[in-house]
Amino acid sequence: MYSNSITYYITLLLLICFVKAQDFSPGPYGINYFDVAAPFTIQDLGVRQSGDLDGDRLINLKDILLYTSYLDEEITFSEEDLIYLDINEDGYVDIIDLIIAIDKIFNFSPVLWSFEESWVGGESYILVPSSTLWQQNVKSELIENSPLNVHYIFLSNLDSNYEDMLNLKSEFDIILNQLEPDLKNHWLTHLHYSAQKISEYDDWLSQGLANRQALGINQFQLLQEIGSLANPDGFVGNYLHYLAHEALFYDYEWNALNEDMSTYDEITVFEREHYTGGWASTISQLVEFPNQEELDNYSRMSIELLRGCPDANGNYSDQGCDDYDRIARMFICDEDESNCHEAARWITPFDRQPHHLTDISPFISMLKPGGNKIVKFQESGWPNSLLTMRFRFYHDQETADTPQQFEPMWVGTIPFNPDFDDNTPPVVFNVPDDATKVEFVSYITGHGWGSNGTYNCAEFCNSKHIFTVNGGVYEFDTSYPEAGDQDYCMEPNTIVQGVKPNQYGTWGYGRAGWCPGQDVHPMITDITEYVSIGDDNVMQYSACRESWNGCVAPPVCPPNDCYCPEIAVSSYIIIWR
Repeated sequence: MYSNSITYYITLLLLICFVKAQDFSPGPYGINYFDVAAPFTIQDLGVRQSGDLDGDRLINLKDILLYTSYLDEEITFSEEDLIYLDINEDGYVDIIDLIIAIDKIFNFSPVLWSFEESWVGGESYILVPSSTLWQQNVKSELIENSPLNVHYIFLSNLDSNYEDMLNLKSEFDIILNQLEPDLKNHWLTHLHYSAQKISEYDDWLSQGLANRQALGINQFQLLQEIGSLANPDGFVGNYLHYLAHEALFYDYEWNALNEDMSTYDEITVFEREHYTGGWASTISQLVEFPNQEELDNYSRMSIELLRGCPDANGNYSDQGCDDYDRIARMFICDEDESNCHEAARWITPFDRQPHHLTDISPFISMLKPGGNKIVKFQESGWPNSLLTMRFRFYHDQETADTPQQFEPMWVGTIPFNPDFDDNTPPVVFNVPDDATKVEFVSYITGHGWGSNGTYNCAEFCNSKHIFTVNGGVYEFDTSYPEAGDQDYCMEPNTIVQGVKPNQYGTWGYGRAGWCPGQDVHPMITDITEYVSIGDDNVMQYSACRESWNGCVAPPVCPPNDCYCPEIAVSSYIIIWR
């Protein structure tokens, strides 16, 4: 179980301690996706109030008996609980507090819960106005799969709202009573039940929740769209516990993007740029990068990409996104648009808007000696995007040697068939006398599949990629056992690595080196001790299909098959000095 893991709980608490909290934003506010969420206040049946001595969020006969036992000195309370006994806040617990508690039983009034006042930074919020969701019998799964830093706020506009929320609370209480005390108490403060109908609130909630089954607010206080809550294996159902996927991705965004701004310099390439065009069209921007000396002083480099989508009014919306998963690439080129090389890769999601920050430090070598470069973005389909792209250059640690030079190795889309090794011949590369480190860096993703004996390669089959340095001095490989796993990409531990969840397609299936809606991380291997400094070296590349019989030849793709298997490769030797 994800959220019940002690290890996860401790890790989360440490993360919240060390990650810079986000102050509550003063606005400007809005109700569109990616707008800043405005303050709101609800009457919350889930807030503990004075007189609730047993912490069940109700004031009833059990609390009165506890009062009398305390006044008769038969029991004691902790200092934390004592504040709930002194209802009139006069500094004493006496018969007057007991009388007020009895009155509250007959005249119960929910406590106000304020979004702004509860804001501590590092937490997300998901508002659920859809009764078809919160009436489902998967509430234990919601708790089990959710990170501990998410609040769920249940609301409705039904005339039966008050009774519905009391019933909903009682259902969750049964589940929480089965948890360890600390975990139970945690969720008691993170589940909220609106005592009022949505239409009775005088803030933005009525308009903001209209025609939405749920609405997210991430740790950056930005409104977030909720994707498809259907099971991607057949697109059936509409599941409450899939809301946990959204909260898990908010955690990824927060942990990846919320960096100390004093540790890096930023260069914006695109800012909400509308990218349209035909098949494999590109969008380019001339960018002035720092000079050689400045680049040498940076310890790392990463790339941020928000691939938003426009609705009919130009606002962010999943409705404007591409229906398919595509390869997306960022190239760095010379100022005359020559010598273009892939420096970053993503796979777009089905009808959703991903946001990633990816470490591409080896490719700072592509920017040297600095100055003007052309940055190109390309999708292998019919794009319709609102692009925001930024480079981050870090000075968070002392620099010594840095990536200075790159040499392309195998680059292109190579058919995954029995001729693969012939199509990836050995490559000779020279290592200069002054090299201090040598890395092999590569993007490798498998695509295509076939129906007639191609074993669902290369997208859904495990391929093994083997690299040999200097005739066998060193050999290393990578493979993709997750390819074809029906649930790999929708597992909690995968989503927190950056998979945009709840897509409108088969996003759950594992792929060969990728998931839909995730950035592709370059494979980096240090080969310094296996090469000859100041001399020529040679590297060989071969690939095979993993099967029960071991590593076998790639499949033969019959003529006119739907999408023959292929491997998209961009590989480089990176020289450090």
